[in-house]
This record gives sequence, C-alpha cells and structure tokens, in this order.
Amino acid sequence: MRPDRPSLQSVTDTAVSTLALLVQRLLDAAVTTYRFLRRLLRRVLRRSRELWSRGRRRAGELLSGPAKRFVTGPLRAVLLGRRTDLSLLVVLASPALALAVAWWVGSAVGYESVVASVRGTWLGTDPSLSVFGAVGALLLLAAVSAAANSGILPTVLLVSAPVFGAGVTRYGTSVTYRWGAEVASLPSAVWTAAGLALAFGVPIAVGGFLLGSFARRAGTTLRGRVAGDD
Repeated sequence: MRPDRPSLQSVTDTAVSTLALLVQRLLDAAVTTYRFLRRLLRRVLRRSRELWSRGRRRAGELLSGPAKRFVTGPLRAVLLGRRTDLSLLVVLASPALALAVAWWVGSAVGYESVVASVRGTWLGTDPSLSVFGAVGALLLLAAVSAAANSGILPTVLLVSAPVFGAGVTRYGTSVTYRWGAEVASLPSAVWTAAGLALAFGVPIAVGGFLLGSFARRAGTTLRGRVAGDD
C-alpha cells in the first residue's frame, strides 16, 4: 500500500491550486472588463461622432439660412456700417480729429480750464455754454454718422476721439492729490483720456447714434409715403 503524502505537501498543493484558480479568475475578470470597456468606448465614440456630424449639419443649415443673412445684413450694418468705404474713412479720421483737438486744447485753452468748465457745468455751480456746445456738436456728429452709414462702432470711435484728445492734454500738467502734487506722466494721461472717452464719449455716441437712426428711418418713411401718394 502506497504511503500518504505529508500533510505539508498537501497543504502546499492546495494553496498553489487555489492561487492558480484565483489568478485565472482575475485574468478572466480583467479580460471581460477590458472587452466591456472597449465596447463601451466604441459606442461612446460612435455616438459622439454622430452627434458631432448632426450638430455640424444643423449649424451649417442655420448659418446658411436666416442667421447668416442676419449676421451679414442688419447686424453688420448696425455694428460696422452699411458702406465699408465710409466706415474706413471714419476710422482713419478719428485719430486726426483727436490730434487736432489735443493741439487746440493744449495751445489755446488748457487742460485745467477744460476740467473747470466741465466740473462747473456738471455740478451746476458754473455752467458753461462751451461745454453744452461741445456736447451738442458731438451728438450732431454721431447723428450724422448714423444717418449716413449707421455703424455704431465707427460712430463711437469718431465721437470718443475728441474727448480722448482733450483728455490726453493732461500730460505734463501738475495734478494735486491728497498726498501732494505731481506732474502727470504720459501713461497716466493716456489712461485718464481713455477713461474720459469711455465715460463721456461712448454715452454721447450712443445717444447721437439713436437720434441719427431714428431720423434716417423717419426720413425713409416720409419718402415712402410721398412716393406712394404720387
């Protein structure tokens, strides 16, 4: 009769068999998980490509239809103007206008006088007709630009240019702060002029633009009625 194997060897064989079984099951689970994730990734990619293609097709249909006509038609006219040549002329004339105003204020009026007149008019302590006249001229300039070509961006640039030109003459002047006085540097003058152009030029330009657009539409309506009566 064959003798029994030692108990230690039996335990070792059992442990090895169990470990091999666990490794096999882990490998099977890993392979199953990999195949599942691969199928899931393929589905996600296929669905994403379908959604992307569908979105591109719908976007193309939308942009080639009413939306495209709106962007290239009314929206472009409101923002940039109906005529490119007039818009370009306004853009080129704006720096020249800013330089002319800066030269006039710096040589004939003075930055301090402009600030005093604007402050007195704004607070009501010393109203100045020149300030009202300047605002009226800027409103008229914006209205003419809007009536002739529309284009709110060129109009804002055109109207803000004189305000910027007047503000930049702050350069080299003595500015008093709470902690003392100092001479305004060029960067300080440019930043101040830009702030004044935004604070005063943009609202005036928008107001004049609305007036000019209303006047142009009213004139078109009246001409249409006159032509209809004829």
